Amino acid sequence: MPAQPIGAASRRRRVILAVLLLVSLATCLTACRGFFGQAPIAVLVATPTTDQEVPVQVTFTISGSTDPDGTITSYVLDFGDRHTPQTGTNVALAIPPHTYVEAGTFTAVLTVTDNDGRIGKDHQTIVIGPAMLTFASDRGTSASYDLWRMNADGTDPQILLNTPNDELFPDLLRGTRDKVAYTAAEGGPPATWNVWTMTVDGLHAVQLTTQTQSRQVEPSWSRNGMTLAYASNAAQTPSTTTWEIYTMTAAGGSQTKLTLQSPSWAIAPVYSPVNNDILFVSNKGASGGGSAIWLWDDSAAGPDKAMELYDSVGEDGAVSPVGFPGVAPSLDLPSGISRPAWSPDGTSILFAMNQAGNIDLFTVAPPDGRVQRVTQHPDTDTEPEWSPDGQRIAFVSDRTGLPQVYLAQRSGGQLRRLTWEPDAYEGSPAWSPDGQRIAFVRRGFDGFDVYVSDLSGGTPLRLTEGDSNENPVWSPDGLQLAFCRSRGNYSDIWIMAADGSQMRQLTTDGTSLLPAWSPLPRENR
Repeated sequence: MPAQPIGAASRRRRVILAVLLLVSLATCLTACRGFFGQAPIAVLVATPTTDQEVPVQVTFTISGSTDPDGTITSYVLDFGDRHTPQTGTNVALAIPPHTYVEAGTFTAVLTVTDNDGRIGKDHQTIVIGPAMLTFASDRGTSASYDLWRMNADGTDPQILLNTPNDELFPDLLRGTRDKVAYTAAEGGPPATWNVWTMTVDGLHAVQLTTQTQSRQVEPSWSRNGMTLAYASNAAQTPSTTTWEIYTMTAAGGSQTKLTLQSPSWAIAPVYSPVNNDILFVSNKGASGGGSAIWLWDDSAAGPDKAMELYDSVGEDGAVSPVGFPGVAPSLDLPSGISRPAWSPDGTSILFAMNQAGNIDLFTVAPPDGRVQRVTQHPDTDTEPEWSPDGQRIAFVSDRTGLPQVYLAQRSGGQLRRLTWEPDAYEGSPAWSPDGQRIAFVRRGFDGFDVYVSDLSGGTPLRLTEGDSNENPVWSPDGLQLAFCRSRGNYSDIWIMAADGSQMRQLTTDGTSLLPAWSPLPRENR
């Protein structure tokens, strides 16, 4: 065999060596990238994070997470409250809101992993306050009604403002729920009533209106908390015929008379839950000397945006007295009228119509004023309450003798009788937050007691026994009920589980009335 040239063999060896070197370099670079590569960057955003009371929904956003030299392949979001973490592979996708059901401080931790197995972390601190009860009471040394708050378990009762005068008509700021607007009396007789705000810890009380010898009452927060609507008779004092609707900023500035109802009256303003429209009750042009449902249409043109939504020959409005004996006369408010009720979605208004003592329920849809009859009967239908989804209405009717609780569809039609006790008065219906149960009060031979009826059927469950138990109010999570228990001339706030167990007395002296849980922010309902 002839000998191969030395140069050719040397070139082959060099080529093989070069190939081996390239393979080794590639392997080394791959290993070095895993060793020296950059970790992914986790970005966790939580809204809201403070000034909330259980239960609270928190929205988490992780779409800002990136990997400088690779791809994020998975993530784990631990909410910090022992609930199942949220996991996934695509940080760009929205994460369902998480509901915190316990008070406390929680650390939510986001862990992201890239295609090299590297890890990045970020965290947010979530502060959830305890559920609170707000109530009016003349307890202690005060002979007037004051506003109180306490933890829902009855601990730490705090008077928000202790004055020798009455504080009424509280309205809690939506969203943060950290401020309350209310009306306070001063001087007299006759007393002057002005609108105030304060933080829910009772501090930073600010007087917003400064009218003398007149009455500014029934404040209502706008949906964004920037303005307040209220009723005032400042145009002519004292008077029951010149009440008008006013607005002002949350700091008390730009006090503006909206309505031009004089010499008639306009009272009971309430902002829409979805825009800046204001519902109110007025007797301007009302048939038969009664009242009509009016709307301040914020989107309308012209200086006077008030429009009559509905008028009948009678009183149109939510027919119920002011719930503070001895106080209402000093307000000079037209008797027997309180606020109609917006549906949860702001598309309809529920009200009662009183015609010669016959009270029926109706809805009216702004802005065209289209009216839908909900009930029609020669007897009285009262105490209407929207279901949480706004599709049904619970109410009380005496059409079969003693008052009983009924259900109606929003559009009217066939009614459903919910309670069937022939020898007892049954009323004060209160929807559970999930819309599946209704608490109510039964007045029998042995007093008033709280019951709960499951809408799926079955016998109502009796929760209380003994004394007089009224005004049931569901906690926002549906696990508890607050109520008033009266003994003799005194009334106290109590709380119990939704099945009647774990009953606890929260207040112990004076008269405590009208328990009210802090509501969920509207965006979380």
